[in-house]
Amino acid sequence: MTEHRPLTPKEQKVVQEFESARTGLGAIAKSNILNNHVTGWADIIADTPEEELVVRDGYGSNSFMYRRIGG
Repeated sequence: MTEHRPLTPKEQKVVQEFESARTGLGAIAKSNILNNHVTGWADIIADTPEEELVVRDGYGSNSFMYRRIGG
């Protein structure tokens, strides 16, 4: 069940950082925070030092190998 409560200052910062990275991501972040019983986001944010709650540019690599069909 989604919690109906105000966000903590750290949670608000996370929502703002996601929104600044890409419009619309803030709403998704807020939903994940308020659905903490499923996502654990509020717990993770509470345990993360505030100076680490920033947007960073980076690239991900896919380390998985997938079978191709037909060849």
